[in-house]
Amino acid sequence: MDPLYPLIGLLLMAFGLLGVGVAEPTLLGGHLLRVGLALLAMALGALLPPRLLRHALGLHLFTLLLLLLVLAFGDGPGGVRRWFYLGPVAFQPSELAKLSLVFYLASFVGRKGHDSPILGPALLVGGTVGLVLVEPDFATALFLFTLGALLFILAGVPWRRLIAIALAGLLVISPFSGVYMRRFAYVSERFGGFLSYLKGEASPKEAAYQVLQAQKAILMAGPLGQGPGATLLHLPQAHNDMVFASLVYATGWLGGLVVLFLYFLLFLKGFHLSLRLQGPESLVAMGLTLYLTLQAAINIGVTLGFLPVTGVPLPLISYGGSSLLVSGLALGILTRLSWETSRKGVARWSS
Repeated sequence: MDPLYPLIGLLLMAFGLLGVGVAEPTLLGGHLLRVGLALLAMALGALLPPRLLRHALGLHLFTLLLLLLVLAFGDGPGGVRRWFYLGPVAFQPSELAKLSLVFYLASFVGRKGHDSPILGPALLVGGTVGLVLVEPDFATALFLFTLGALLFILAGVPWRRLIAIALAGLLVISPFSGVYMRRFAYVSERFGGFLSYLKGEASPKEAAYQVLQAQKAILMAGPLGQGPGATLLHLPQAHNDMVFASLVYATGWLGGLVVLFLYFLLFLKGFHLSLRLQGPESLVAMGLTLYLTLQAAINIGVTLGFLPVTGVPLPLISYGGSSLLVSGLALGILTRLSWETSRKGVARWSS
């Protein structure tokens, strides 16, 4: 079995333990349990049978059902409905949607070819994005839309079809955009906070305050950091959205560079694996790689102040249990694809 993917996963999870331990020491025990479950999910992903792609549509429809159920029975802070709470365990279906979307689109292209009409898949992608939007989770919805669009492009779908569907979608949702912004004011507030940050203005109640505090933590870290037992300055969501600042505070700029290198190595490995594969398996490898590395780039970009605060977790590092489970499962699947490719020359997950 290819050891590189498990090694990257273990190292990133170790950095996550350091980051969460500095940010919220009381959460370290719970995070350690989540890391253990993520390792089990990684092992499960590495053992999944090659015929998994046959059931991709069923998996995505099941995810859509979960997204519907979470709107009816889910819960969350501030009136949002994103999680199922089962005692101390919480699960966020929108995280699973990132994985099921990759498999569904890869399976569709594998069965129909890149020149087939894509209205059906486009409607499923739009339905997934819409259900996540009304939770509300604008950042995850935008990420799912971007991931779906990139997969269509990588699959070789003609640009004229993509542009036509995108324009049609804009015409449908534009009349409702004002209602959405008024109903979920926090979305516009976050962008307003980003503008305040750019102007050098931020109060502790604004999202921009998180960014400024995260940057202070990174600057105070120094080359080698303050150590695992250091006391972090006040930083909202330091164990989740801003965990990159926390781990840099503990391990220094050197530790932050190592994390960036690990994600870059993950991207290069996934890109190389995608080139070695054929058909839908190639798209699965590239899709899962983009899911992990693009989300990491967004999270780190927010922490450094290049992007508005989104609430997107850092894969394999942040405290969130759903994110850890799904990203661990994705890494395990990439491990299996790499192993099958090395063993047989070409992995046949759809055969």
